[in-house]
Amino acid sequence: MLNPKVIRCTNHGEYVECILEGDWVLSVDSSEALSQWQEFCQVEQTLPKLVVLKMNPESKWDSSLLIFIFSLEDQFKTQGVRIDLSNLPQKVLNLLEFAERRKAKSGDDLNLGQTDLPSWWDGSVQWINRVSTFWGKWLVALYQFLTGRSFMRLRDFMVACKSCGASALPIITLIAFLTGLTLAFVGSVQLEKFNATIYVADLVSLAMVREMGPLMVAIVMAGRTGASFAAELGSMKLREEVDSLRTFGIPAIDFLVLPRTLALFLMTPLLTMYADLVGILGGLTVGTQVMDFSSLHYYEQTETALTHMWEIYSGLIKSLAFGLIIGLVGCYKGLHTGNDSAALGRSVTSSVVVSITFIVVCDALFEIAFSFLGYR
Repeated sequence: MLNPKVIRCTNHGEYVECILEGDWVLSVDSSEALSQWQEFCQVEQTLPKLVVLKMNPESKWDSSLLIFIFSLEDQFKTQGVRIDLSNLPQKVLNLLEFAERRKAKSGDDLNLGQTDLPSWWDGSVQWINRVSTFWGKWLVALYQFLTGRSFMRLRDFMVACKSCGASALPIITLIAFLTGLTLAFVGSVQLEKFNATIYVADLVSLAMVREMGPLMVAIVMAGRTGASFAAELGSMKLREEVDSLRTFGIPAIDFLVLPRTLALFLMTPLLTMYADLVGILGGLTVGTQVMDFSSLHYYEQTETALTHMWEIYSGLIKSLAFGLIIGLVGCYKGLHTGNDSAALGRSVTSSVVVSITFIVVCDALFEIAFSFLGYR
């Protein structure tokens, strides 16, 4: 049941305090509240410079309250009156802020469409803006996590670790073993010409720990986990679950992106060490079954090749960067999916292509840096 007075205004001299009475649900007539405000102005015979809007936090409300506030803001804007909404319930403020962002974004898109700049330039500027904003929000979320102020749940992080860690072992095992097997076969063909087939162990072990181990793991994880992240977040965006989180004041970066990227960042080096071992076992299989080496001899030759721990560390450093690239690209593509199923498919495909491209470029940059620093 409505109160006779839905808005009660009090003049405090420098400002006017307006208290919204009762519950603001669909049965409330917003025009009645606006008329009561106009009656107050007629009685006071002057317009205030500032209006402070307040409401009982226990009152019930729905979209009719937001409609009234927007109507009031439009009226105040024409009259040159400022409005203070900071005393409203936090959930109301979250919805108002979200609506303003959407409105501003629509206005920006309209203005961009009216410029004389080339379309490719507009697209490039928007892409740079989206990427830099996403990266900055992720860094802020990481800082809040390190300082204990993050919305990230430990349960989500553990689920992500299982998804991109233990669940990936079968495919990593198969790919790594076949990679070591192939390296041993190809290397033996060339080394046999110099009667140096025993160095197959050196070839396989060094190639796996420095290049093939981290690279193959990264490519597999880009196609498996990175695409999965893009599909999950893209589906959530299509179902407006991401907007729902923002409405309740929960940052999507903290709640959805951070646990996935951190899990992949930590699991990729562990999977790389596992792939290195399995790849060396693949070379051992060829050495013992095809070239008639003893297992002890092959092991000693591998140990000699890996005397310097930097050979192993270099691959693990690369895997850390690869894991971060895959996680960030997959989550970015998911959160920036379009509004239909075709756009979701393009986002998943794009996440894999972009991740693999960045991985190869990053690997080349690492090798150039290692060579420049003398770590060969």
